[in-house]
Amino acid sequence: MNSLRIITRSIPLARRSLSTVTKTTTGLVGLPVHPDPIPALIAANKAVLTRLTEIPADAGYRINAEKVANFRIAKAEESGGDIESVEKAVACGQIEELIVQAEDEMEVVEMYIRERLWEDMRRTETVKVVEEKTVQEGDK
Repeated sequence: MNSLRIITRSIPLARRSLSTVTKTTTGLVGLPVHPDPIPALIAANKAVLTRLTEIPADAGYRINAEKVANFRIAKAEESGGDIESVEKAVACGQIEELIVQAEDEMEVVEMYIRERLWEDMRRTETVKVVEEKTVQEGDK
């Protein structure tokens, strides 16, 4: 009878220890498990948002990059520390991959600023408008 009590008492302990196990690998070569990924994800995306302020507010790239960064920050903040809920809500890979994506986005932002690519986009938009007006006038 005593051995039965020991077994039944140890089952809840075993279940508790299994539910708190953290992952030991991402399963992706060269991408280690991050020790504190949610704050890192939030920080990386906030850094992207900060740099994006140097791009004109009406630039399409800035608008879309801000939406992505803000969405990921919101999901991370709403998660209550649950990494799996962040990964499921964002649906773009493991949280370590999301951190790498934010770091990669920062490189794109830097290049976009350095090359002033929004100016090229505005020139292209102006040419399209002029071409459309010319075609419409030719139809009359």
